[in-house]
Amino acid sequence: MKFLTGLALAAMCTGTAIAQDEHKLCSHQGQQKNVARVTIATPEEDYYDIKHLQFDINLTNQSTDVGGNVTTTAQVLVPTMSVYAFELHTSITLDSVKINNQLLPATTTGAVRKVTIPSGLPLGSTFTAQVFYHGTPPNGGGFFSAGLYQSSLPSGVKLLYTLSDPYNTDQWWPCKQSLQDKIDSADIWITVPADCKAGSNGLLKNVTTVLGGKRYEWKTTYPIVYYLISAAVAPYADYSYYMHYTDGSGDSLLIQNYVYDSLNVMTAANKATLDTTGLVIDYFSKLFGRYPFQKEKYGHCYAETMGGGMEHQTMTTLGRMYTTVVAHEAGHQWWGNHVTYKRWEDVWLSEGFASYTEHLFVEHFRGAAAVKAYRTNVFNKAATANTGTVRVDDTANSARIFDGLLTYDKGAAVVHMLRYMAPDDNTFFNMLKNFQQQYSFGLASTADLHTMAEQYYNRDLDTFFDQWIYKEGCPRYSGKWYKDDANNLLYIRIDQATSAPNSISFFTMPVEVLLKSPDGDEVVKLYNNAASQSYKLSMSKRITGIEIDPNDHILNKTGTITEDPTLKAGHLIKIDLEIQVYPNPASSGWKVNHVPKDATLQLSDMSGKIVWSGVAADTQIDIPAAYMAPGNYVLRIDTENHGTRTYKLVK
Repeated sequence: MKFLTGLALAAMCTGTAIAQDEHKLCSHQGQQKNVARVTIATPEEDYYDIKHLQFDINLTNQSTDVGGNVTTTAQVLVPTMSVYAFELHTSITLDSVKINNQLLPATTTGAVRKVTIPSGLPLGSTFTAQVFYHGTPPNGGGFFSAGLYQSSLPSGVKLLYTLSDPYNTDQWWPCKQSLQDKIDSADIWITVPADCKAGSNGLLKNVTTVLGGKRYEWKTTYPIVYYLISAAVAPYADYSYYMHYTDGSGDSLLIQNYVYDSLNVMTAANKATLDTTGLVIDYFSKLFGRYPFQKEKYGHCYAETMGGGMEHQTMTTLGRMYTTVVAHEAGHQWWGNHVTYKRWEDVWLSEGFASYTEHLFVEHFRGAAAVKAYRTNVFNKAATANTGTVRVDDTANSARIFDGLLTYDKGAAVVHMLRYMAPDDNTFFNMLKNFQQQYSFGLASTADLHTMAEQYYNRDLDTFFDQWIYKEGCPRYSGKWYKDDANNLLYIRIDQATSAPNSISFFTMPVEVLLKSPDGDEVVKLYNNAASQSYKLSMSKRITGIEIDPNDHILNKTGTITEDPTLKAGHLIKIDLEIQVYPNPASSGWKVNHVPKDATLQLSDMSGKIVWSGVAADTQIDIPAAYMAPGNYVLRIDTENHGTRTYKLVK
């Protein structure tokens, strides 16, 4: 989830009615440390695996009234299952329960409902549990405050929509709120007043006229997490079209939008925003792999009082007609929906990545200058979170789970820095695409991403993940420089302090430094792994100043930068550039990135025979390998000012 506008966030935090402005979520106020919510309400919920849900419920846009029945088909996971347990909010009346069509009594303890099964069910057997219920749960007053939201617009339109995330599903259907149990498929039948439509997941298979209204029969055959099942009810008009992929396949996808039939809503600008959806799906399919729910659809149910967006699988509930909101929620179809985080503490794998898809959208459709400005704005906000980790340390607190500065903004910053750490963009996006393939329709953790990134980058990323996911704060970089024109040497010192020194004393990162010169500016990348670090570079250019992290690739704060002639006499360490050699193993050849110019390179086999040598004319050099025999090799890189480094390579 979610893309919240600023005052929608205020409503969540204060309990006031939702208003609208710019995004996002409230900062970590009043959070408790290391508090975990059990993923299920009672242990008996883990006794079974949900295979299918059949909804047959009644909803209206006039109130939060809900009623009907939901049938769960599941498989037994324990030797003998003698209790069926599920969750249903205390505001809802449980009318009856049938297990395998046998009417059985239920007990209630808060929202936990339990049914004793007299003869028990054996391991591996399949059973059905049909729950009949009715009630009027509380109306939502802000994000995460309820499962149902009913409101009236000044135009007279009334609407109802669901928002189950993270723990409010039980307020509109009998459920098991477990991330670990993805529901294999669902038929979602929703009866609504005759003047309304009901939007939901999957494909609309039928609309049946029934007593008192119409029944919208939706069906999804893809695995889905409990909180992504949705409904929206309003006097909608259907604005749909087919997008066509530009990958040469000739394939298309239904883009289905339910929007009030109102001149105030379907303006030319809003129509253009909805039309952007197909372009976004096509572009993200190139980055992450084909849209995961290709056999069904993607689209939106418009609900402007939401004040943001919620990524309900295949049909987002959209509260703002902004293209970045459309991109964010579409990005969730991969990040959070297709591949879901294993635990709420890893929710940044959904929200951080979806937030970064906003950057990718801006980069692709608006250009480099626009995305640089967008990234700078997000990073500046994230940097105000002086403490707090990207990893959620209080999963019982919805505001902490969806902390705008930590989960969204800093999460997006981490994704960008992971891209910055990659050997190149192809490696980064290939890694993300393979991550989607490996964990397709399943669950993944931060550790899983860590492992895969190391495999693709061919380097240890323990420090990166530890400092940015599990530690707090960010660095503040200050610098000094001095150019010795007589000897063509440039001296640089980088100093850093952190905003959370009790958590981490310094961040280890390759840091770009812009060298300003009337002879032409130049960017060098220095490997910074100390709180204070000095460097000496051969430099014939005149230098008039330096800038640290000029492209805002690192989440950091900016300190002072001064010219200081005393650097020449100070203690210096040899410059350590962030040299990268990849892929490894290789078949046709290796690439060497960030190698110092004029460095000499020698590749030897294990007997010491030199099989290739070269001199770096630029900061990247290719080493051919197609003609070499399979085996191990040693690459040696020598420079006058940068020392000697060796790498073990495999063909």
